[in-house]
Amino acid sequence: MKLLYFWKPLLWLAIICYALFVPASNLPVKPFLNIPHFDKMVHFTLFFVFCVFLLRPFKKLKTSYYFWAPAISVALSALLEFSQRIVTPSRASDFYDFLANATGVLVATLFFRLFVVNRPWEKLF
Repeated sequence: MKLLYFWKPLLWLAIICYALFVPASNLPVKPFLNIPHFDKMVHFTLFFVFCVFLLRPFKKLKTSYYFWAPAISVALSALLEFSQRIVTPSRASDFYDFLANATGVLVATLFFRLFVVNRPWEKLF
């Protein structure tokens, strides 16, 4: 069953949804290690991992994986960022969060192309 190829990105998507929709009162008050723009790094990382996990199943299905995985990742990023303010009143949509998400997707695509595809460790993704 080809849907099983997508278990990693679907699991990671559930983690993303939890992270984006958790009420603001449940978020740490003090940023981790006082790093400026730490939240943008979190957004970047969430969508970097999601896109990398999505590239492998699309490659196994012999589709245009360099198109579909980033396109779906960016579309979901926009949808989740927009719906964040609707689902959780204590959270807001932020263009810069979306930009961090999209940058994570772009870097993930380049990372996959340069360091993962056709390498022995590709099966880990």
